[in-house]
Amino acid sequence: MSSATGRSRTVSGTDALALLERNDCAFCADGTLVRERYRDNDAVVCDQCGTPAMQLWDPE
Repeated sequence: MSSATGRSRTVSGTDALALLERNDCAFCADGTLVRERYRDNDAVVCDQCGTPAMQLWDPE
């Protein structure tokens, strides 16, 4: 992400999920993104169509 000063900052995966949560779904007209598990990964998923907008994989 870029700030007004032109510097970039690092966002953790968990913070990125939080930033996406409650946004409108880009894949359907009526959905809102919610935090939940998707295929055993932390994710933000559309509450209407079930499409994941982002998921975090845990390294094994």
